[in-house]
Amino acid sequence: MLIPPIHARRETARNKFFTTVAEDLTAPDGNPYTYHFIDTTWDAVLVVPLLADGRLVLEKIYRHPYRAWVHEFPAGGIDHGEDPCAAGIRELEEETGYRAARCRSLLVVEPVPGLCRMRLHVVLAEGLVQTGTRTHEAMELIEVIEVTRDEAWALAKQPPVSGFLLNGLVLLDRP
Repeated sequence: MLIPPIHARRETARNKFFTTVAEDLTAPDGNPYTYHFIDTTWDAVLVVPLLADGRLVLEKIYRHPYRAWVHEFPAGGIDHGEDPCAAGIRELEEETGYRAARCRSLLVVEPVPGLCRMRLHVVLAEGLVQTGTRTHEAMELIEVIEVTRDEAWALAKQPPVSGFLLNGLVLLDRP
């Protein structure tokens, strides 16, 4: 199958997280087409933190695009060359104050391949210990909560629905 040739590439905006890109292509019918997408600075990790008693650690976090508080699992960027589990353990402690003794990969996905170039690593964190050490960026407005799986499923169904929470629960509860 033919890959459409790129005739021009423009970066339309950039910040520390991503670049928005416009590429001029030739469509299969021969007509010009401009394709817009997001090119992320780094891949990301989604952490499913499981306490010894089976409860989960979640974040109630403000998400500005929705102008709402959303329940999610901790997540963040993976530094270049960093192991996804190491990034997950780091992000978990930065955002929640919990440190994980063990971490393992559950899944790697490209969550929105038609819009965003980014790989998402989903990891399970266990052996959690509360350190009290939390470091947030200015707009990381986070309240940490501990919930049962049933409570997490109920929260996952409340709008706006968090794909981070819902997808993490599906992976955790799959046979």
